[in-house]
Amino acid sequence: MVHEIDDIITIGNDQNNPTLRLDFAYQDGQLVQFVNKEYGFLDTLPTRMTSEQQAKETAKTFAKVFLNQDVKLQKTTALSGYDTDQFITFEDEDHHTYLVALNINVLLKYNESS
Repeated sequence: MVHEIDDIITIGNDQNNPTLRLDFAYQDGQLVQFVNKEYGFLDTLPTRMTSEQQAKETAKTFAKVFLNQDVKLQKTTALSGYDTDQFITFEDEDHHTYLVALNINVLLKYNESS
């Protein structure tokens, strides 16, 4: 299923009972936020902690594919609500943030700097 309302595109695998949903928010045709919303699906994967370098590569790949940019990333202060050892937050040179879940090596959130 794909829904578009104003500048937000939502992609999900089921309208009534989703296990995965991806939200893309755009402003003036530019991606300003991405949120990966899982509904129990990702919790069923085997736990395997990802290294900081692997997580960084995941964030870089996202930037290359969705933003068409090669970015340099550095670890930064954890996003509010994600300040545990299960998550890592990176920031690029333009202060955009990338949140990666270390136990599943998935980019959960991208925020453009304001």
